[in-house]
Amino acid sequence: MNIFQILILSSILLVICFIIFSVWFSYRHSREIYKPKHKRKNLEIFPDQLKLPFHQAIFKTKDNVKLNGWFLPSEGSEKTIILMHGWSMNKGDIFDKTTFLHSLGYNLFYFDFRGTGESGGISSVGYKETKDLQAAIDYLHHTQPDACKEIGIYGISMGAAIGIYHTAKKGGIKCIVTESPYYSYEVVVARWAWIHKKIPYFPFVWLALKFAKKHFKINPEYYSPSKNIADVKVPIFFIYGRNDALVPISNARKLLNKVNKPKDLWVIPGAEHAKCAETGGKEYQKRISQFFKKHL
Repeated sequence: MNIFQILILSSILLVICFIIFSVWFSYRHSREIYKPKHKRKNLEIFPDQLKLPFHQAIFKTKDNVKLNGWFLPSEGSEKTIILMHGWSMNKGDIFDKTTFLHSLGYNLFYFDFRGTGESGGISSVGYKETKDLQAAIDYLHHTQPDACKEIGIYGISMGAAIGIYHTAKKGGIKCIVTESPYYSYEVVVARWAWIHKKIPYFPFVWLALKFAKKHFKINPEYYSPSKNIADVKVPIFFIYGRNDALVPISNARKLLNKVNKPKDLWVIPGAEHAKCAETGGKEYQKRISQFFKKHL
């Protein structure tokens, strides 16, 4: 065997090894999409720590996943805001940022999406979580019918995307506040992989998304805001952080171009992903309060 043949054979073997490695690596990291090791973290804050009245809520989805939530009643109120956290977060992470809405006379309902906080199941980064929101609404109508004659939604990142999907496809929502909703599921997964792991899109993230689709038996991209925002017919308030590396302002522009009025956008200078409340401070509370007072 001459040196040319050896080089050809070596190249072929390298290509085969790279393909095998790519498939193995992508499959391994596809699990990060729906079962990340860092995802399940303990709650660090509870309503009783802030001396707020609440009822523990335990309910199940139609696919039999047990979810855990908190219902904070406001005496005599018929209006409830459902508040939804983002991926890798839990209900405690958004609790102290949003309890100011309780002082305005709204009932508040927080819950952990599947695979997070105190809820069971495995995350799907949006697709199956739509069932969680539907189960939360069904629970409210069953247990607190007089308190949820009007329902508003507040969601961050993945929670915002799920709120958009439900409002567009299921209805029954009066208005919605969305902080940092991504435009595309596939794009945000790719950006997360690059920002946090420095994994390039091709071939690794591309293959990982293929494995994820096979696992879910559906294309999660169909549940992206880009596919549903045009069907939202109620008032919607978009909030984005100027320094958000995961969901940049370009997402806002593309979503706003697809949605009908009434709509509003606020870009917070210096705010990073899921940190708009911390950066926006009192102005954050003021603008959200004004929106819900006007539309709920």
